[in-house]
Amino acid sequence: MLALSGCCSWAAAALLLLLFGAHAFPIGDSSGEEEFGEDPSSRTPAAGRVQLNARTELALWLQGTAARWNQELCKEQNACKGTLEIMAQNNLNLPKIIKEDGCYQPGFQKENCLRKLSGGLYAFRTFLEYIEETTQRSVSISTGAQHLAETLKLMMNNPESVSIPSPDTQKTLAAQLREQRAWNMIVIKHFILQDFTLFMETTSRVIRLL
Repeated sequence: MLALSGCCSWAAAALLLLLFGAHAFPIGDSSGEEEFGEDPSSRTPAAGRVQLNARTELALWLQGTAARWNQELCKEQNACKGTLEIMAQNNLNLPKIIKEDGCYQPGFQKENCLRKLSGGLYAFRTFLEYIEETTQRSVSISTGAQHLAETLKLMMNNPESVSIPSPDTQKTLAAQLREQRAWNMIVIKHFILQDFTLFMETTSRVIRLL
């Protein structure tokens, strides 16, 4: 069983709130300025903003956790040094948010942006599971990302338009990732965490606009 502790305990609260609604228990507002380890559940939210707060705080937790894991990887394995020459060969096809996705101001397009964010989070699933499998983490950002993907999808007018990788595609990708060894394995984990952190930075900002 996964053990949630310390800086991650309130992330479980956000997940429960997204799953079971506002009656689960209150979660506080987030300005995005606090440390990711702070417990926002100690604050009382304004009525009618609980679900928005839960989405915001879950997104911030995912962003902060991925960034911290990447920093640890860079420090312990020197994974961030000498990778620029490898970057051109990076064919992981990790989800990225571009101007045409409608997630930036000016030109924000809610439906298109939610489609990109939800689809991107679904696409990150196999990559994040690979991170967790190879580093033996006690918490799961892949689970949190999937809950957030579902939530954003349900906010769309046409949720069926979200592209979700097929089980066969995920299985093939997982097998390819598990074939990596030594330095390639370390660099790939660095790229995944780096790109997921950037993806979640935009996701966190967008959620505040909704």
